Amino acid sequence: MAAWLTAEYLEAALRRYYQNNELRVESMVINPALGKGENYGAILTRIHLVYSSIVEEHLIAKTVLEYEDAETKMKKAPYDIYNRELEIYEQVLPKLQELAGEQLCPKILHIDRQRGALIMEDLSYKGFVMAPRLQRLDEQHVSLVLRKLAKMQAASAVLENNLLENNFSLTEYDKGFFNRYTESFSAYFLGCLKSCANYLKTQAGYEHHAKLLDELAPYYMGLGLRCFKQEQTHINVLTHGDLWTNNMMFKYEAGVPSDVLLIDFQYAFWGSPTLDIHHLLNTSAVEQVRSELQMKMRGVYHDVFVGELQRLGFKGQRLPSRKQFHLESEQKRFYAVHCGLLLLPVLLNTDETDADFAALLSDQPRGMDMKRRLYLNPGIQDSIKQMVKHFELEGLLDPWQYEGL
Repeated sequence: MAAWLTAEYLEAALRRYYQNNELRVESMVINPALGKGENYGAILTRIHLVYSSIVEEHLIAKTVLEYEDAETKMKKAPYDIYNRELEIYEQVLPKLQELAGEQLCPKILHIDRQRGALIMEDLSYKGFVMAPRLQRLDEQHVSLVLRKLAKMQAASAVLENNLLENNFSLTEYDKGFFNRYTESFSAYFLGCLKSCANYLKTQAGYEHHAKLLDELAPYYMGLGLRCFKQEQTHINVLTHGDLWTNNMMFKYEAGVPSDVLLIDFQYAFWGSPTLDIHHLLNTSAVEQVRSELQMKMRGVYHDVFVGELQRLGFKGQRLPSRKQFHLESEQKRFYAVHCGLLLLPVLLNTDETDADFAALLSDQPRGMDMKRRLYLNPGIQDSIKQMVKHFELEGLLDPWQYEGL
């Protein structure tokens, strides 16, 4: 826990939020909200407060990783993830929720730009829970997420149109996982690519796929960057940027998911909505949904997205037909390779040894050994082998896939 996160600090924050200078915190209990390996980008702390004798408050504090080494901080700095998330929670999401007409994210009680921290409601006390990440999401869960995502993103396209006369633009959020300013995550991405290839070399019948991954490495960062390019003829949106199981919370009625709220907007960026869909399906969907229902899931998103744009009177580009949306998705499909072969093993990791962002970003022995162990997880090995076969058939392992022969 951050040393400054005290009862006195929270009392001052709550006084400002509720505009009540008489409010007094009388007790505070704190506990980690997630275990090691379940979140790589920040520290999440669960807080139970009692104030004014009878009022209870259940909060989550999201604070920066305080003990990162200098090299890791330097590599993360170009992404500016802490300031970006605070700004989006403070200035953007309230407007998107107003346009969408429903809650999209947790209620935020306090934002501390100096410390890169925010205090939000603990959704678990509002009936929301995190789905088990290792089990992955079935069709009902994925459909619900895509509907919520479509509402948020349609609202962002409309908001951007409304902002054109102002000095602020959502297009300023242009630092996704791949961006034109930095390749400081290359050790993370290329290290996982190498580890994936080395794993496949040990599997009979996959030596050819391993060779293709090795040959892809010099072109990998450029191919990823092409996916994040804003297409002027497409409708661009504010993406979530890191849409996987642990970045959403579900509410259930009679055992059926009835609502979902999105959390963690550190990597939100302006670009194609299809990237979030690729991310969700290839990191967090059960195999049957990932391998058999991708077209159907795109359709679920498309129907809500277009319907919301029509409802909100979107005045930008022509709305895409379902066929056009599929073509746009295929244009960005190399990102599915990244999400499936590289991110999936990280997000479903079960080995806590060195499970931190410093190891991911390192090309030194500690970091490479951590990435090697990711592919020893039996929970992801069948998925990796199935995906690499399909990706080869689709031509997605070809370094020249965008240029032709």
